[in-house]
Amino acid sequence: MQELAKIPRRAWLWVFAAYVFQAIPAAVRDEALPVALKDLGYPDARNTQAVAVFGVIVGFKILLSPLVGGFNPRRFILVSELGIAAVLGLLASFLGGDPGATTAIIGCLILLSLLAAVHDFALDGYYVASLDDRTRATHAGILNVATKVGAVLAGPGLIWVVGRIMAHGPQTADAWSWAMVAAATLALITLGANAWGLAAEPAADAERRSVKERFREMLDGLRSLSGDPRLLAVLGLILFYRASEVHMARIIPLFSKSATQGGLGLDNETYAFLRMLSAVGGLALGGVIGSLVVARKGLGRSLLPLGVIMHLPLAAFAWLAYDGSHDLRVIGGVFIIEYVAYGAGLCALILAMMKLAAGPGAAVRYAALSTFALLANYLPGFWAGALAERLGYAHYFLFALSLAIPGVLSAWWAKRHFEET
Repeated sequence: MQELAKIPRRAWLWVFAAYVFQAIPAAVRDEALPVALKDLGYPDARNTQAVAVFGVIVGFKILLSPLVGGFNPRRFILVSELGIAAVLGLLASFLGGDPGATTAIIGCLILLSLLAAVHDFALDGYYVASLDDRTRATHAGILNVATKVGAVLAGPGLIWVVGRIMAHGPQTADAWSWAMVAAATLALITLGANAWGLAAEPAADAERRSVKERFREMLDGLRSLSGDPRLLAVLGLILFYRASEVHMARIIPLFSKSATQGGLGLDNETYAFLRMLSAVGGLALGGVIGSLVVARKGLGRSLLPLGVIMHLPLAAFAWLAYDGSHDLRVIGGVFIIEYVAYGAGLCALILAMMKLAAGPGAAVRYAALSTFALLANYLPGFWAGALAERLGYAHYFLFALSLAIPGVLSAWWAKRHFEET
């Protein structure tokens, strides 16, 4: 039998393919879905509430962890990916079929969120468990690039496809149906690449422990987390550090598409083109800036300046909403600033969560923190759209900017818990 260390591996391939795949349901939910609902005439309030509901479903993925452990990890990842691809195909058929298929479409989106939740937990767990510290570090860059590629292709990429299709005549629902066909095709391609990469991995069996034992392990991890003196500081960061940016992100697609209340009135192609250009460079640059600042100053001393940077784009978006005379270069510049600031601030938050999670039961501890982070990310959607309709986009962005105050205070409070020794 070939020794484990001598088995040729293609870890770079499955890491890239699997994390491109992981980004597809999230991008469909967070960026493509709001634009689709806007195209179909749904008001902002209903729009952001729908995205919030589907996002919150993903947020409860930690509760699935004891069940996921009972399956062969590689097989479970591939089966869940196949299920996601199938659901995207079902969405395409329902969108292009009976106009009264609303219930079926909602059911598909709920199922997509559930499958994405279990896939994310299984994939992240396999990444941590199957690679040693050195290999994880060397593949972290691939993971980061893959996540951004998937987000761009399945978010602005699909919106661009819809714009091109609608330019040739098909109605909105038919155009989005073809976009879901494109998403399902992308999912199948990455699934194939992932399967090829995972085929070279060492054999891994399902856990032998019972579901009860795995539940006990999860509870032990949560108890150790609850007793950590840094927990309140990190929860403060999760709830408030990104609060202004989260409120902005829920409204940007609607603000960009709307021709009323100070909106930019962009068509799908233009909006998607600007977002794709700004996302590719902006997110990467932001992540590099955040990493360099933390490496130079330490996490504790970086939280405050990176938090301030993350809040600045709100002023630029309020300015865009007040003044409707901006050309596309100005709008694209604001989009880039937003992505750079977001990438830098998010880097600090993730590192704080990782520091808190490190140690025994790290997987469960980090899953719990990421669940809180997902809830904090999506819960504002329940009121963001209605508030934007009431205030208008300019005043809404100024309201979101005011949330920088608790965000900065949370960074100041957490700073002392992460000072370098």
